[in-house]
Amino acid sequence: MLTRNELAKRWSTTPRTIDRRRAMGLLPWIDLSRGKGKRPQIRFRLKDIEEYERRAMMDPLGENGRGAQ
Repeated sequence: MLTRNELAKRWSTTPRTIDRRRAMGLLPWIDLSRGKGKRPQIRFRLKDIEEYERRAMMDPLGENGRGAQ
């Protein structure tokens, strides 16, 4: 499991970019808090991220022509 900061570091981007991609529904994620507490504990499964990366490499422009988001 990766945190948003770990994922941002992996992709050499900012945590805010990870947040935007997640909010747009582009990244699969898990809430470990299960709705308890004030803030969700967002994590990304490594196998899901590796699949996302693989798909992005296979189709670098994406289906919509805007590139991997």
